[in-house]
Amino acid sequence: MNMLRQALGGIAGGRVLDVASGEGDFIKTLVEHLGSYVEVTGIDVLKYTRAVGSIFYAEEVRFVQMDAGRLGFGDECFDTVCISSSLHHLENIPQCVGEMRRVLKPGGHLIIRETHRDIQAEPQLTDMYLHHWVAEVDSALGFTHNRTFARQELIDLAEGLELCEVELYDVSNLDSDAKNEANIRDSESVIERYMQYVEGLTDRRALRRRGVDLRRRLHRVGVQWEPELIIIGEKQ
Repeated sequence: MNMLRQALGGIAGGRVLDVASGEGDFIKTLVEHLGSYVEVTGIDVLKYTRAVGSIFYAEEVRFVQMDAGRLGFGDECFDTVCISSSLHHLENIPQCVGEMRRVLKPGGHLIIRETHRDIQAEPQLTDMYLHHWVAEVDSALGFTHNRTFARQELIDLAEGLELCEVELYDVSNLDSDAKNEANIRDSESVIERYMQYVEGLTDRRALRRRGVDLRRRLHRVGVQWEPELIIIGEKQ
């Protein structure tokens, strides 16, 4: 979180757009760590519920149900546009980030936060293997869920947006306890939930076997979250 504070603290956010907000976790981070902001708009293709959308009841924060690939906003109307931990859920990434750039004012900040697969420790591999397995199950169920990007892929994506004053922040949790019981329980609950989804799929035997192997690895090696890269640049 200290790295996020460093990355966001110097930004005067103005009118902020958060793309693919999900439950609003990154909006909470923005509200807490941006140097300042006027208002925050979160968009997601799925409609939030009251149970997960309490952040959207703040006066200066609102939610709009919208497809990230077809943003219903005019050109150059936001001072800050961001996406956090959601690129791997987008069906057409170039189109979505192109839309993000379109609605961003010249001189405004574009923020990309995403995990990557440049793994530094075995417990991080546990999280990556789990993510890849979940992505495969989701894809078989008809949901868009891509595997973890390479770090350079994220940098190449940002370079394609022709940003200036680009800053990169690497976030890793190698100092965390890989055998933390709460984290292991969280990961195991994901495995259990997806083992149920697997039962209705054609390739269920192979997927079930991988789920069992993941559970064994989780308890043998432990888990640390995949590393993240935060990219912040300004639109020319």
